[in-house]
Amino acid sequence: MVILRAHGLRKEYGSGPGLVRAVDHVDLDVAAGETVAVVGPSGCGKSTLLHLLGGLERPTGGELWLADRRIDRMSETELARLRRHALGFVFQGFELVDELTAQENVELPALLAGVSPRVARRRAAELLERVGLADRATHLPAALSGGQRQRVAVARALIGRPRIVLADEPTGNLDSAATTEVLRLFAALRAEGQTLLMVTHDSRVAATADRVITMRDGALVGRTDLAGAGGGLGSFAGLEGA
Repeated sequence: MVILRAHGLRKEYGSGPGLVRAVDHVDLDVAAGETVAVVGPSGCGKSTLLHLLGGLERPTGGELWLADRRIDRMSETELARLRRHALGFVFQGFELVDELTAQENVELPALLAGVSPRVARRRAAELLERVGLADRATHLPAALSGGQRQRVAVARALIGRPRIVLADEPTGNLDSAATTEVLRLFAALRAEGQTLLMVTHDSRVAATADRVITMRDGALVGRTDLAGAGGGLGSFAGLEGA
């Protein structure tokens, strides 16, 4: 079943001679339970595409659907509700609140979505256990390593039980050891059937996907299926020492 669909998606900035097509007539289908990696050179439009797919930016044209709901026609209030309940975001810079503990950072989106504090605490504790950070629940972000902060960010993205997790360069600020930690977590999410869409320049991240989409100058220019050719979880095994 296709859970996310873009048809003729465009994002333009400026006008006339200064017009920039950051995303240029993109057609993309993502199936439920699929992991898709979007790769390409810096400035090719990867992050802009992810922001469009997640409702963080408005497209200039085209259609965008989440299941049977057309996102590009939603009001800002509807988009905010969609982001809280159906989408999870993982950012390159972690975007944790420095004054909140790991537990409180994970709880925050659930509380903003109207979940009771008791349920938010329980879900956050379960997720921190799942990402291997139960013993760091009371630590502030400054007391965590890069890999630990990104794992907290992944737990935060999952607390709303999203239909899709969108990750923008999730290992871009991490060293090799921390990257391996996060790759292991993404591989586990993939095995559990979580739908993942990741923008990355890192071949190690792309190797954990079912499908790799190549982007250049705002357009999708290539596709490689990995799941049936030794990719996905199978390729992850060879990255343990990366």
